[in-house]
Amino acid sequence: MNLPVSFMISTVLLGNLCASVLMTGIVSFIQFVQYPLLNHVSAFDFNCYFKKYVSRITWFVYPVMIFEIGFAMWLSFLPVQSGLQLPILISYILLAMTAMNSFLLQAPLIQKLLFLFDKTVLSKLMFYNRIRIISSALRTLLLCWIILFVK
Repeated sequence: MNLPVSFMISTVLLGNLCASVLMTGIVSFIQFVQYPLLNHVSAFDFNCYFKKYVSRITWFVYPVMIFEIGFAMWLSFLPVQSGLQLPILISYILLAMTAMNSFLLQAPLIQKLLFLFDKTVLSKLMFYNRIRIISSALRTLLLCWIILFVK
């Protein structure tokens, strides 16, 4: 592999790693700090609080998701050595799991909570967010492994 392609692959892998670390940090913060606090907001104030929370957290989550998906797509257009193909494919699967979890499972629950506080819905949201944390953290570890150990 010539130097420019090798440098570009390294740069894109590092971008993937940075995006994955950011996403893992954001979803972990939401899981362990934000969601538990929702149980302490009064039913009267919940709708207003949750709407403000969603409108603010969106400005952090969506750009990182776009950044993460963008770097993954960029990597898919680069010629990678055969030893990287399987780990990169697994990282795509983990990213797809995270995205599908967000859009297909969590978004409808968030929409329900925007209108009415329901502890059952919040519990489901927290459960699905754990899956999101695990897939995002595994992707982060896999990208670290690719960068550090695969030559």
